[in-house]
Amino acid sequence: MRRIYFALPLLSVVLMIAVSGAVFARGASEAGSDERTVVDVMIASDTNIFDWYADHLKPLFEAANPEYELNLVHTGAEGAGGNGPIADRAYAALQTGNDPIVSYFETWNPLEPIGALDDGLWLEINEDNVPNISNAIDAVLAGSTGFDVPYRGSQVILAYNADRLLEILVERGEVAAGTTEVPEEFVPSTFPELMEWVQEFPGEFTYPRPDTTGAGRNFVTRAILQANDLNQDVFTVEAYAQRFGTGELSREDIDAINDEFYAGAWEMLNEIEPYLYDDGAYPSGAAAVTRLLTDEVITMITIWSDQALQAKSLGLLPPNTRFIQLADLPMVGGYASSAIPTNATNLEGALALANFLLSSDAQESVVRVIGGFPAVSWDTLPAELQEDFNDVITDDVPSFGGVWIGAAIEGWYTNVAPEIER
Repeated sequence: MRRIYFALPLLSVVLMIAVSGAVFARGASEAGSDERTVVDVMIASDTNIFDWYADHLKPLFEAANPEYELNLVHTGAEGAGGNGPIADRAYAALQTGNDPIVSYFETWNPLEPIGALDDGLWLEINEDNVPNISNAIDAVLAGSTGFDVPYRGSQVILAYNADRLLEILVERGEVAAGTTEVPEEFVPSTFPELMEWVQEFPGEFTYPRPDTTGAGRNFVTRAILQANDLNQDVFTVEAYAQRFGTGELSREDIDAINDEFYAGAWEMLNEIEPYLYDDGAYPSGAAAVTRLLTDEVITMITIWSDQALQAKSLGLLPPNTRFIQLADLPMVGGYASSAIPTNATNLEGALALANFLLSSDAQESVVRVIGGFPAVSWDTLPAELQEDFNDVITDDVPSFGGVWIGAAIEGWYTNVAPEIER
């Protein structure tokens, strides 16, 4: 899934060392210094997350836990190969008894490598070893395997230029000149209302192609959920496996899924296509669709919540950009989860980091610095923070099993946008 991020400046005290394509960040205190043990943290996420760790989380964690020093390794750097090879190394080390030279994976699915979970590679997380996991909200825990630490989230929302919308309403004579706020009846709050809004304001909305960014994909999956009475249980991994197995889908299977589950969504999306920006040109990627809002070409787009909040805080969106979280059922999102190998080089330090990431200080940083959703209840965060992000606050993060996505993208190109080349 391609995402757009805005990089944050690195602290000048962080030394960047390139080793075999990965990027290591160490603070002023080197490994082996007085009474501090190193916790090697593998970060495969984009640069903004690595910078966030280096500039914000590392100083906060080390101040609260002076016995540990975080060694940040950017496996997501160009040519570094991601966390996969590190996980393979940890799995091999488990079998040989060697040091895996890793303590913490900032993001990882403990179902990989295949067989590793059953063989005991990944540590089961509970309130005994990570007490702050008790602070995690139900939506976070619902998607957890029990062997991971979900700690930051993001969700696709709607962003709109309130000033542009108000100008359109004044020009159409629907509000009086001098009106300073868009009346609520002109702002969609449910998916059916959004479908109506698109048709009432032709050319003022678009969404990107679903295979180029989650901002498009999760809009399409929200239409699919709408067409299936908002029943998320239909689209679980388990339901898919029971019906279609775990192998590659046949052409007949793809057609069956589209006919049985997706046809209603394609009908809805075809209905609004003539009213989309540029008659349904469907921008490719998040940057392209965001630019249409930034350049004040259109009024409303779909966008990732973290991208939206961070872009707004940096002044990259129109000044009066507002956000909409659908009230009937928000669009799909998810939480990034960390994992700890049972043979971690510094297991106690890794557990301390996991617990810290679910603390109030770290969770406040999730929201303020990277524009993410907290994994804990908003009620545990400062009141002014809740006020600042009131438009996107939700404890409801719908799920849509990833195994269903392939047939959905195939169906969208076939039934909604057959004229667009992939």
